[in-house]
Amino acid sequence: MEPAIQRFLAALPDHKRELAMQVRDLMLAASPAITEGIKWRQLTFISGKTNIAFVYTYAGVDYINLGFMQATALSDPKKLFEGTGKGMRHIKIRTAKDIPAAQVRKWVKEALALG
Repeated sequence: MEPAIQRFLAALPDHKRELAMQVRDLMLAASPAITEGIKWRQLTFISGKTNIAFVYTYAGVDYINLGFMQATALSDPKKLFEGTGKGMRHIKIRTAKDIPAAQVRKWVKEALALG
């Protein structure tokens, strides 16, 4: 794990760090094409030079967000995505039970197919 990623995770409160680590593990396991880095001061998941998704949060909230850059082009049968961005949408993760692992893996595959 890169030092910048270690610093990002270490700066999170314990509860958020635990959730971010679970999301990180899921994203990296979803495809060998996914790498990680820090962009915009956030943990970002990348394929080649394409930003796929990122983890972000705000002070004063008890959750993390998993945002997908091209979410409006991804299937969302359970209407899990929130937001009004032109392309980006996110899901809020408050507990490990809020991580829709199977759907995240599908989103990763769809996002990779978009290029």
